[in-house]
Amino acid sequence: MPKIVLHQWLISPYCAKVRKALAAKQLAYEVVEYPGLLAAKAKRMGVGLLPVLDYEGERISDSTAILRFLEARHPDPPLWPDDPRDRALAEFLEDWSDEALFWCEGYFRLCDPVALRKSAALLTEGRPSYERPIMHFAARRVFERKLAAQGLGLLDEARIVEITRGHFDRIEVLLEDRDWLVGERQSIADVAIAGQIGEFVRTSRFAEELRGRAAIWNWLGRNPGGCCL
Repeated sequence: MPKIVLHQWLISPYCAKVRKALAAKQLAYEVVEYPGLLAAKAKRMGVGLLPVLDYEGERISDSTAILRFLEARHPDPPLWPDDPRDRALAEFLEDWSDEALFWCEGYFRLCDPVALRKSAALLTEGRPSYERPIMHFAARRVFERKLAAQGLGLLDEARIVEITRGHFDRIEVLLEDRDWLVGERQSIADVAIAGQIGEFVRTSRFAEELRGRAAIWNWLGRNPGGCCL
């Protein structure tokens, strides 16, 4: 087996996406965490934005690039469907997860006061206690700026709740009488979206609601490698 090391932040949905892909391909790996102020160390190491996968000394950044790399090195079981239409749909859903669903997940992880306290505790686990208020302040401030630039941050919270529940409804429709979002087996759509949904469950106000959505909850159980299950 190759030596694989995943450099990650515990509560990043993109890191969860990679963990789920590694689990799907039954690949053993080690994890290096960057909690608290160790986040700066990741940048000094040249790791940059996480996740970063170290595969036998070769480093790959960006979750989608990592999944493509793993698919090339370990094609069985495949995460890209064989059928061209299913492949296109899986890639479309993965991109939607990364570029749209993420902003809702991040809002309810870092802009909600209760969830932010949980997130700051997880982001500083094992670190000196003085780092927690620093991460609490920095995580929210940085994300709020990004959210405003993206546009979602300009909406009121009731509208963001409505948008988020609309996303959950659409995922449920795609899973109606099906095990997977696209085709007959797990795909990049499943690992990407499950990575985001798992982080909703970990810290957000939607945890109990998602446990009550049977189609989504049972599907999460078929996508190991994240959290909460």
